[in-house]
Amino acid sequence: MKTAWVVGASSALGGATATRLRKERFAVVSLSRTEPAPGVADTHVRCDVTDLAEVERAVASALAIHGAPSVVVYAAGQAAMGVTFTVPMDIARRAFAVNFWGLDAVVRGVLPAMHAAGGGTIVAILSLAAHRAITHEAYYSASKAAALRWLDCVALEAHPLGVHIKHLSPGFIDTGFFDRGGWHGMNAPPVRGSGVTPDDVAEEVWSLTRGKRSSVIGWRERAIVLADRLSPGAYDALVRWRHK
Repeated sequence: MKTAWVVGASSALGGATATRLRKERFAVVSLSRTEPAPGVADTHVRCDVTDLAEVERAVASALAIHGAPSVVVYAAGQAAMGVTFTVPMDIARRAFAVNFWGLDAVVRGVLPAMHAAGGGTIVAILSLAAHRAITHEAYYSASKAAALRWLDCVALEAHPLGVHIKHLSPGFIDTGFFDRGGWHGMNAPPVRGSGVTPDDVAEEVWSLTRGKRSSVIGWRERAIVLADRLSPGAYDALVRWRHK
């Protein structure tokens, strides 16, 4: 049986992804601080991605139980929202610890085993914020943008090893993620997404494991990214006009 690891399977997006992969007859290993709901994963290994020693132990444990995975999905994330210089430094640093350095630690740990086993696919769930500046999301955007560029660089090195590294960027999804992150120096603003659900994200992850290229999901999000390519600065001008 093929094995998939889902880092952050206790989250809404990670849980939906784990459930989707189990439907495809993967043995799913959850790596997260909190054990997911019953039926989401076949095996749970505690893993706090901000603790690099614990990531190393979790990776070693998961490899010992099921061997090298065919698929790894990094769904862990940390919000850091609000007026930029009112965001506490510990919150800003935690965003980088989860969104960037945790990803680095997991990929660093599992890539050699995937290569030795003949290859596989690693998918990181990022954000529209990885592709462009978003008001009051400075640290979150920066951590996701760093992860995006890092993934693209590592993908060039991993391809000859048979490991395909991809990323998926959704916009706002109503999971409570932004609310849990807290808003600093302001109230949480009204946010509109494209109606994308955790199940939609899980389906897109599955498409990526079967060969689809990295993608932005959601019609609004795709339109924003396209507008940035066709007319750089136009969306920023619109945002400034709306905030006058």
